[in-house]
Amino acid sequence: MTIRIKTTAATALIVAALSQGVAHADMDAARDALSRNDYAGAVKQLDGVLAQTPGNAEARFLKGLALARSGDTQGALDVFNALVSDNPEMAEAWNNLGVLRARDNDLEGAQAALEKAVEINPEHGPAQENLGDIYVAMAQGAYARAGELESDNAIARAKSQQLAEFIGGGMSAGSAKSSKPTPPAVPNVTARTKAPVDIDTSTPQATLQSWAQVWSAQDVNGYLSMYSDDFMPDDGMSRSAWAAQRRQRVSAPKRIDVSLSDTQIKRRGEQALVTFTQRYKSNSYQDRERKALLMQESADGWRILREGDVDAVDFTVAQAPAQTESVDSQVVSEAPPADNAPAANAAPSEAPPASSAPSEAPANAPAANGASNTQAAAGSAPAQMQAESQAQARKAVEQALEDWAEAWSSQDVRRYLNAYSDNYQPQGGTSLTQWAKSRDQAVKGPAWIRIEISDIQVSLLGDDRAQASFNQHYKSNTYEDRERKRVTLVREDGGWRIVRES
Repeated sequence: MTIRIKTTAATALIVAALSQGVAHADMDAARDALSRNDYAGAVKQLDGVLAQTPGNAEARFLKGLALARSGDTQGALDVFNALVSDNPEMAEAWNNLGVLRARDNDLEGAQAALEKAVEINPEHGPAQENLGDIYVAMAQGAYARAGELESDNAIARAKSQQLAEFIGGGMSAGSAKSSKPTPPAVPNVTARTKAPVDIDTSTPQATLQSWAQVWSAQDVNGYLSMYSDDFMPDDGMSRSAWAAQRRQRVSAPKRIDVSLSDTQIKRRGEQALVTFTQRYKSNSYQDRERKALLMQESADGWRILREGDVDAVDFTVAQAPAQTESVDSQVVSEAPPADNAPAANAAPSEAPPASSAPSEAPANAPAANGASNTQAAAGSAPAQMQAESQAQARKAVEQALEDWAEAWSSQDVRRYLNAYSDNYQPQGGTSLTQWAKSRDQAVKGPAWIRIEISDIQVSLLGDDRAQASFNQHYKSNTYEDRERKRVTLVREDGGWRIVRES
């Protein structure tokens, strides 16, 4: 009797171990060996991976698959039995264990494994179909046994024969116990329908975009790598159960498209609270909702710490109120003033030195209504306080620019990129991810760099926005130039960061 049982594709449904030291080259070599039907070579490569990371679920799954394809059913059973013991929420491992038990003619064991897969994930199509095939095979065996016990029961024998023909034929009445099902075909697991997504976690904004991209690409490994090891699901679910659920929901649809808009990012120390409108669309479902992600900065970049409704997710560190910058996708919602136009109630972008600005008029300047100098001085206290505050803000902007130039000269890419806002807009329509990569190469590439800035002029465009122009002298071991630059900065997390540059 032939049982047409489906196995799941590992690359679509398995989460690769994220531990340090995994030999990715060996994993790629193993997949390549599987695609060429070189099962011994695949097992050798996977044994090398497992020697370094024994708990690597993907490597164990692929090894079991390679053994099954090579005909070593018992070896594959040993692998999958151990895998489901260590990963009891792994529906696809239970599904393949059911396939192997059916191959070994253990239909009751196959039924138990497949029912477990369906219990974990009721939407697991291959497991549902496999379970149906097992039920049919068991029914065929029961009818055959009934025909043996009752020699005059022609109806039972006819049902047995009909079901045998339906599921592949070849088994005569009474042979249900003695014959083994033809080993099911195992599909090629190395095919990839979409190219891997290049993930950037250098900033919260880049992390958010990468998260949406890997989700849309249904790159399960990449998707789960966006979450911190300390991530806690918001509904009380365990981390392993959550990962199993997300693994299925990301990989199961034929296509997924996730787009984001109306993004706001608040920074507080090493955390960022990102709120946005998410539009999800697949071949079978679509919705739109307002969501929040709490991200945490680590040595490896930004990772997601919490996820949920905007009212349910907040900072887990206590500091002064965070500064907010709104963006719509990658476009700052409050556009800066035109390069040749002064901002409302502010000095022009190329303003003269601060000492000549009206807001910093000396206390003994004549009052507009002709009052005495003493009266003017007495009545100008609020204006004088405002002038002092503006002077401090200008100094803070100048210091931020000096720090930016020093980080550039030191070729400290991390500190250099941190001088830019998460909502920075690169010129020429380049994405923030592409820009960050190009700057990483430009800053680290030369043998040495020296940046000198001078004649800094700052115009405040409100409490949290400023524009500055300055002379920049760039010199490296291969190139030198001088130019007048202008940047727009925003106040974020108690400091000033560049949001626009020209």
